[in-house]
Amino acid sequence: MRKVENSKDQDFELNIINNTLAKIEQSGISTTPIWVGNLLVALKSKPLILLTGLMESAKETMVNCFSNILTMGNLYQYQTMLGHPWWASNNADGDTLTRAHSRFTTLKLESIIEEASLPQNKDRYFVAELIRISPSELDEYFSETAFQLQHKEIMRLPTSHFSEPIPFPSNLSIVGTIDSIKTNWLDLNLLSQATIINCDLINRISGLPSENTSLNHSSERGILHSSIRDPQQAFWKLSKILFGYPSGLLPFLQVKQILQEIRSVRFGNSFFEGIIYLANSWSYNGVGLFDRDIQKNLQVALDLAISQSLLLPRLEKISKSVKIQKKLHKILDSGFPLACSYLSKVEEI
Repeated sequence: MRKVENSKDQDFELNIINNTLAKIEQSGISTTPIWVGNLLVALKSKPLILLTGLMESAKETMVNCFSNILTMGNLYQYQTMLGHPWWASNNADGDTLTRAHSRFTTLKLESIIEEASLPQNKDRYFVAELIRISPSELDEYFSETAFQLQHKEIMRLPTSHFSEPIPFPSNLSIVGTIDSIKTNWLDLNLLSQATIINCDLINRISGLPSENTSLNHSSERGILHSSIRDPQQAFWKLSKILFGYPSGLLPFLQVKQILQEIRSVRFGNSFFEGIIYLANSWSYNGVGLFDRDIQKNLQVALDLAISQSLLLPRLEKISKSVKIQKKLHKILDSGFPLACSYLSKVEEI
């Protein structure tokens, strides 16, 4: 793996982050490089992404800017679908309209899956975004899909059932936004294939300034080559990058060890998912996506991986043990602001 040390060298993944930030700023919205970097790392790590937060958190605008930069503005590669037809809630034909809306959404998803699967599109990235989804859509389009994606293929979508399993294209991400700050809808199937991003919390973290750079279609191909979703590959990449930093992953391992003290806590694959996230926090060229300095990039990546992979799925159980909370704070209070923000949420549970 080639490491880029010169700050003047361009890296296509950093270019995506920087250009997205510039586009977001043009929209009049304030955000941080860490928010965009987290979205890119999430996209590389899992096929599904869910963004949560209050309605005014501008989730949709930020995803729109990111996806347009990633796909070079190609309308065929980036498709948006409105979630539940809230406008039909007071309509006498609300049920009929909702079913029709679901059929239309499923049809668009089928189309983009088919398009992304075409051989001539294997080097292009596709994004399907479901905006302001309802709890039922969260279950149908994300939890049920996540369950199927454990086998890297799908057999059904809402209102549609296939005659045989269809391989899910690795060059497609399904992104959803939900106007909620609660986490009581999380389940293990969903978490196994989806990164949950709390936009309200991440936007509180400061980040590095960006610079505008040029992009071309090689960026899409580069993202596909850079994406790691296999734990063995992730460990190999981290061993190369963190050579000389033998205790680099210690905070992640310490948090995992503390959480194992909670009875009935099952980790499943969340430990490996965190490792995959950490590996994807460096570009294909070995450049940190949050900071070019290895230690600083690792610090931010650990904060995000600990928060999203280890803490988020277990907030309810953490809330029931003051002893566990104190142990976690002892590790996280110095240098892990997002993880501390997640811990503060246990008071709301």
